[in-house]
Amino acid sequence: MPLLFSPSPSPFVPHRPSWRQPLFLHYGPLLRVLEPHVRSLRGAVLDVGCGMQPYRRWMGDHVAYTGLDREGPLARPDVVGTVDALPFEGSSFDGLLSTQVFEHVGDPVAALRECARVLRERGRIVLTVPGVWPAHEAPHDYWRFTKYGVERALADAGFVDVVIEAAGGFWASVGQMVNLEIQRGRFARDLVPIVNVCASWLDRRGATEEMALAWVATATRGEGRS
Repeated sequence: MPLLFSPSPSPFVPHRPSWRQPLFLHYGPLLRVLEPHVRSLRGAVLDVGCGMQPYRRWMGDHVAYTGLDREGPLARPDVVGTVDALPFEGSSFDGLLSTQVFEHVGDPVAALRECARVLRERGRIVLTVPGVWPAHEAPHDYWRFTKYGVERALADAGFVDVVIEAAGGFWASVGQMVNLEIQRGRFARDLVPIVNVCASWLDRRGATEEMALAWVATATRGEGRS
């Protein structure tokens, strides 16, 4: 019986983990950076790859929310579709959210152009992508991103005013990779809370961002895009 360890929820959904859980080093920084950007969205907002719509609760009555995803046991989309061919007319949304989806997209720049197409002029995108993470949802896992790769992809798709923030630095990345392994062991998983405390403390003391767990980007659709 684990003394401190607490497992991730099953079936899995994005969650705000406690320091006892194995995804604390990932979701803690990611949600801390992401939340204010999601709360700032206004008007008609499209959530691409919405899953179970975990971030809808951050949007108030001032947002007309539409969740899009493939059909599946861990998805509750309002509209079924994919980011490669969004089933909406151009300039339909004021904001677009997509979290941890673009690693599964065959052509990220083409998909971002599709996002730009359905956004109104000066519409905002809030995007998160993985930096350091094991392969998942195989074989449909194609990319990991650097800050500069995210910046280049958004610019090539016609977005401007790009701002990119790291969510979890070097020590969070190292600690999270350790936790993903030791959570499998009946006794080793009791070390997960200790790894969480130590790695998060080291990260707060000024860890380098060259090896970030995830990137959170915001940008606006450039003028004159169609």
